[in-house]
Amino acid sequence: MRSLRARLAFAIAGAVLAAVAVTALVGALLVDRSLNDGALSGLSRQAALLANTSLRSGPFGTFLATQDERLAVVSRAQAALLLPSAADATSPSSGSLTLHGEKYLFASQPSGRDTVVLLRTEHSVAADHRSFFYALAAAAGVGALLAALLATFLARGIARPVARVAEASRRLAGGATPEPLPEAGSDELRTLARAFNEMAAQLGRAREAERSFLVSISHELRTPLTAVRGYAEGLRDHVLEPARAGEVIEAEARRLERLVVDLLELARLNRLRFDVDRAPVDLAAVAHEAVDRHTPRARELGVDLASACDGDTNAVGDHDRLLQAVSNLVENALRCTPAGGRVDVKARPGAIAVADTGPGIAGEDLPRAFDRFFLYRRYGAERPVGSGLGLAIVRELAQAMDGDVSVESTVGAGTTFTIRLG
Repeated sequence: MRSLRARLAFAIAGAVLAAVAVTALVGALLVDRSLNDGALSGLSRQAALLANTSLRSGPFGTFLATQDERLAVVSRAQAALLLPSAADATSPSSGSLTLHGEKYLFASQPSGRDTVVLLRTEHSVAADHRSFFYALAAAAGVGALLAALLATFLARGIARPVARVAEASRRLAGGATPEPLPEAGSDELRTLARAFNEMAAQLGRAREAERSFLVSISHELRTPLTAVRGYAEGLRDHVLEPARAGEVIEAEARRLERLVVDLLELARLNRLRFDVDRAPVDLAAVAHEAVDRHTPRARELGVDLASACDGDTNAVGDHDRLLQAVSNLVENALRCTPAGGRVDVKARPGAIAVADTGPGIAGEDLPRAFDRFFLYRRYGAERPVGSGLGLAIVRELAQAMDGDVSVESTVGAGTTFTIRLG
């Protein structure tokens, strides 16, 4: 019996049947006692009526008998011998006694100098009880049948939502996307369905991110590798100038290196192995260092790149990680800013801002600017973009230093990313 539904049905039915059985047993005992009391009460009334008649005892008493009843009108002395020691022949009494091996219920009633004793066999009394017990057994049987039906209904109602969750879990594990489960039933079942739906939604988002990741990475890796292979073949066949081929191969190698670094850093963040130091850091020094690092690339692109500071630029963070984050922002800004444009890195109290004069980001896209691959999918066909991971890494770095990053942008006027340290 491995089915939850069957176990619940048997458990519920067993509990109800046990309750019905106990109720029937207690009811039978109470009915038996009540019927015995009723039989004794009836005998007592009959004995009282007979005591008021003209029945009198003979020299040895008067005895009348039917199949199940006995009537004796005897002297009080004889009654004392006939009745149990606990009975009093001089006053009304009732109870049970054994006569010639037969068990009787009796009732006695004084009548002048005599005593009327009326007896009835317990067998006949039990026969009267039998119809009541049959009725009680029938009621218990009906109760047991209803218990079985109720147990089946309740077990089905409880097990069906669990079975739906199990089936949806199997489909989810097999790679399918199950429909959201209905949040119905008891609080526990609604909580179970809600938790599964949330888990399925999160897994669906993770799968979509993984799919986007694979698509983006395959594209990012294929493009520079194709260029490297083409120029390498050109060098081998002596159809390209070595200097020009070397420049292209170097540039594509840098693209590969940047992508691999992004992947490794993102993987480290996902595994929670990203270590961040908290120490005094000069934000102005970070800004100047980031600008120095990218000045050659800015010249190649024809973009003005400069740094500035405003006020006290001391903060608490990780110098290397902060430089990495600012460098990602500067690299993105240089990539998107057209020739003749400008990128400024400005340090101010508790924050570093990277502003460019590029095409900007639409207002409805700003809330998702730091989602992995979002801007890559949104603007990849319109403008130069990176791997789609850089801004996600910047946010992870800022949050790891107990800070955060924000973005402001105006389409056609430029974008400003600001890293704030707590």
